[in-house]
Amino acid sequence: MRPRWRRGRRLGAVIAVLASGLLTAVPVAGVDPAAAATAAGCQAWTGAQPPSPGTGGTVLAGVAVVSPCNAWAVGFAGGTAQALIEHWDGSSWTVVPSPDPGSTLNILNGVRAVSAGNLWAVGQFRNGDGIDHVLIVHWNGTSWKRVDSPDPGTSGVLNAVRAVSARNVWAVGSYSAGNGRRTLIMHWNGSAWRQVPSPDPAHDNVLTGLAIASASNAWAVGFTGLVDKTLIVHWNGRRWARVSSPNPGTSNYLTAIGAISAGNAWAVGATDNGRVSIALILHWDGKRWATSTAPPLGAALLAGVAVTSADNAWAVGSLLNGPSHAALVLRWDGRSWTRVRAPSPGVSADYFAVAATSATNAWAVGGYSTGSGPGLTLAAHCC
Repeated sequence: MRPRWRRGRRLGAVIAVLASGLLTAVPVAGVDPAAAATAAGCQAWTGAQPPSPGTGGTVLAGVAVVSPCNAWAVGFAGGTAQALIEHWDGSSWTVVPSPDPGSTLNILNGVRAVSAGNLWAVGQFRNGDGIDHVLIVHWNGTSWKRVDSPDPGTSGVLNAVRAVSARNVWAVGSYSAGNGRRTLIMHWNGSAWRQVPSPDPAHDNVLTGLAIASASNAWAVGFTGLVDKTLIVHWNGRRWARVSSPNPGTSNYLTAIGAISAGNAWAVGATDNGRVSIALILHWDGKRWATSTAPPLGAALLAGVAVTSADNAWAVGSLLNGPSHAALVLRWDGRSWTRVRAPSPGVSADYFAVAATSATNAWAVGGYSTGSGPGLTLAAHCC
């Protein structure tokens, strides 16, 4: 299975669904989320569903949690070529106006909060020329505004953003240089965004996920090569350098990473064993990256991960059965990864991102299809 983030677009497969306006799907057999155990510390994953304003389908691709009563989600509203930003106030989700510089497409892939009045979201936009451009927007406590940034090469996209402080923010993605894709890493110093040198070990290189443990310890993940291999790069306070990472299958890619210290980080994605795509989980123990055992899932991929402590992490994604998916949530309790109960509405559903502040406060977001009509936004809260 080719990764859905292939060619640098984190929502590549989702965009195809939105363009069609209808996901043809059948119920997934044998993967009822209600049959899985509830995670310790969480009574249930629940939550009022966000608005779905697009006429051609909507998806939420990124989420940031400020507090139990303050969360933000970003994505894409199909049919109107509109970037989608929604806010949770503790009781309901509402759509918040967002900049849309592109005439044909505006997408937000990731969001992160510095504070309640200082958030960043990143993605891409497209005009009539069909070329993607980097998109960065900022929340100042009152409104979202576009912020100028470098836009190297062609077909630029940012997939993730993370913050150390108001004057120290990172974003990662990729762009086309005419001879393959190159990694793209940008840094905000409090007054301007600038591009920072980043590794490009092969012909094609894409960064999809980002995590920051401290000002001198940050990670970015993705995939590299014409035959996809995992790509992990590390910031030591001076430069970004590639770190060796496992590749258990014939095709391997990473989509997200979470880190809490110099010796504890998790990265997730998928690996192809020659027959089917299965969930891939990697762990950093301070010395090396190694594969971690996922529960038996069958065909699956993981799209997001959030880590709050040594004994609590969440990973989200999809169980796959041809064109039909079931939304998937896993939890790390310090000993093992287990599947937990979470909403999977409609006939096909996916979680694309997760953010958490504790074992009892997490949001997962994505999209789902009822089998007729455009795709709808999906959000679930663990509380």
